[in-house]
Amino acid sequence: MDTISLVLISIGLAMDAFAVSLTEGLAMKKLKKRNIFKIALVFGGFQAIMPYIGWRVGGVFSEKISQYDYIITTILLLFVGGKMIFDGWQEQECEVKGKCEISSNLFLLGFATSIDALAIGFSFSLVPNLDIYYSIEMIGIITFLIASLGVYLGHKVGHLISYKTEYLGGGILVLMGIKAFISHFI
Repeated sequence: MDTISLVLISIGLAMDAFAVSLTEGLAMKKLKKRNIFKIALVFGGFQAIMPYIGWRVGGVFSEKISQYDYIITTILLLFVGGKMIFDGWQEQECEVKGKCEISSNLFLLGFATSIDALAIGFSFSLVPNLDIYYSIEMIGIITFLIASLGVYLGHKVGHLISYKTEYLGGGILVLMGIKAFISHFI
């Protein structure tokens, strides 16, 4: 997997953490660096750990399904991207109707926003010669940075952009899924 694809996947995965970080920042009365760091660390940590778990589990099955890897990767990326777009739509509906449920449990939010990273980790097990440690470091660092930005922006202007980030992240993952499918035939 090339670095550009990995960066795009990382950004796509980080968009749900970004959206939640916006809400965390929006809820803060006073912006403190340690709170930004804590939130970003939780999201970045979960986004790095979950692909590793998916990669380990997927590695057990990869020999049996390697001939179908492009199909599985495409389906996973399309599913996760589609789910993120749907989640963005639900978040938009929440804002329009004014009945939003916001959880304040940071670890639960970190876990919930990284479920898609578990699926990506599974697809990573199908990529030959993938450096999983480099990949999860990249995902973790990019998520950390994007979540930090999310908290800051959420505190400043979160009400203007919140659900749109889910659309962006989902769109990136859908495009990566299409690329994975097409590149098999080229």
